[in-house]
Amino acid sequence: MLTRVTLAATAALLLVGGTAMAQDSIKARKDGFESSKKAMAEIKDLLGSDKVAQVGPVAQRMGAFAAQIPVLFPAGSDKGDTKAKADIWANNADFAAKAQAFEAAAKGLETAAASGDKAATAKQFAAVGGACKACHERYRAD
Repeated sequence: MLTRVTLAATAALLLVGGTAMAQDSIKARKDGFESSKKAMAEIKDLLGSDKVAQVGPVAQRMGAFAAQIPVLFPAGSDKGDTKAKADIWANNADFAAKAQAFEAAAKGLETAAASGDKAATAKQFAAVGGACKACHERYRAD
């Protein structure tokens, strides 16, 4: 009898803990995506002001977040305040590849900015936007 009670209590704690972890993941990814959105606006302004060298650190922050994206979508984090489509979990390898493309584009932007070449930096900035769009089209609900 005591074993059943212990097992039931453990299962309940795991369920509550899993739900809390899923909600933490949702918050972390929402914060990261919001930060990336602000970074895109910041980079646009920097390029418009010919401050190419300042783009690099902003791109680096975006790349660091992009590297975390796959782990921010654990099983069970499809419930709650999220715009994530179920396709993320059904097509996880493609989703992870799109996150890696975003990371690579952000790293490319960092490199382009370090070169000081505004045209190359602007071109790579467009590539970052394309990487974002490719993922949003398939995996983000409006």
